[in-house]
Amino acid sequence: MNYTLPEEEINKILSRYPKKEAALLPLLRRIQEKAGHIDGEAERYAAKVLGIHASRVHEVVTFYSWFREKPAGKHLILVCESICCSLLGSEEVLNHIKDRLGIDVGETTPDKLFTLETVECLAHCEKAPSMMVDDEVVAPATPAEIDRILMEKGKHGKGPDD
Repeated sequence: MNYTLPEEEINKILSRYPKKEAALLPLLRRIQEKAGHIDGEAERYAAKVLGIHASRVHEVVTFYSWFREKPAGKHLILVCESICCSLLGSEEVLNHIKDRLGIDVGETTPDKLFTLETVECLAHCEKAPSMMVDDEVVAPATPAEIDRILMEKGKHGKGPDD
């Protein structure tokens, strides 16, 4: 896995913060953009760059849901499971996506196009149920909107209509 960053890029990130440790989140985001995920080796690299212990980096990687510890598909789908979204249909949204893609939560489609995950909250309760595809929030998420997005992203799905 190629997760190392050019020294100029590291210096640019570090220059925005008074203390090196404060650059942990942007550094990890950039590493993930480059490598697709953050494994133990990438965590140790980030710790070395910032002069902090690798366990601190691991704590951050495992705390924030947007960091992935294993490779994901080209498109990441996050379905909100907050109480508000749950009451307004997130289970149906999740089941529709699972049916269309033929995968379960935590899995990636065989063609590596989609990874499906759940999150505690996407902060769009006013339009629940909500989901996120890559960096785009979809709220309210409906079966028709899900099908449109999957088609747009290149997947016809494995649902009963296919």
